[in-house]
Amino acid sequence: MNEENPFSSENVAREWIASVEGEKGMWRDSVLYPKVRDWFAGLVNKNVVLDVGAGQGRLSIELSGYGRYIGLEPSKFLVERANELYVAGNRSFICSDVYDIPLKNDSVDAVICINVLFHLKDLVSAISEMARVLKPGGSFLINTADNDEIDLWRSYFIKPIIDDEKMMGEMSIPINNLSMNTFYFQANEKLLKILADAGLDVLDVEKGDGVDIYSGFLKIVGIKH
Repeated sequence: MNEENPFSSENVAREWIASVEGEKGMWRDSVLYPKVRDWFAGLVNKNVVLDVGAGQGRLSIELSGYGRYIGLEPSKFLVERANELYVAGNRSFICSDVYDIPLKNDSVDAVICINVLFHLKDLVSAISEMARVLKPGGSFLINTADNDEIDLWRSYFIKPIIDDEKMMGEMSIPINNLSMNTFYFQANEKLLKILADAGLDVLDVEKGDGVDIYSGFLKIVGIKH
């Protein structure tokens, strides 16, 4: 059994939408999206791009030069919002999770996964699916939690329930709180090994230095061999 998705709750999804859409000029605009844009601009092959855990689809308008953008998102409420805001002739959104991506093998040129993996219990299955749909030689970018900074992540939760595999509960995010979120503990070394075992070659890992605005995150880029 896979994890329960907090964003399957309409209330939590609406809280997320309100925060992300209220974050004008904050961390996403000043730090995250520029990092993703710089990476994407350097790709040679980017005709079909898959955004895993697309939320309400904001990344679809932050990137340029793709032929087709596919946003994969398990929350029907976030997909509804994405279709309201960003659907277009070359942009589409699919309500499905990463454990069963409804795309053919070797069918996308680039996979992007932003702040999703720490919500997932089964990294092996999730990354295997991402690798399956990525073409040989295709590129990937993963932004996720730096598990060397667990104390920082714990500080974002308000009276979390913690066990050996995860912490969960109300969480502070930039504009308003999420009434429920889940964070699975995943050692950075374990994640890198899972990527390698799935045939995904890591070319670069970037992490915050403990004091900068990127602290708490990892950016991992590479290709499928």
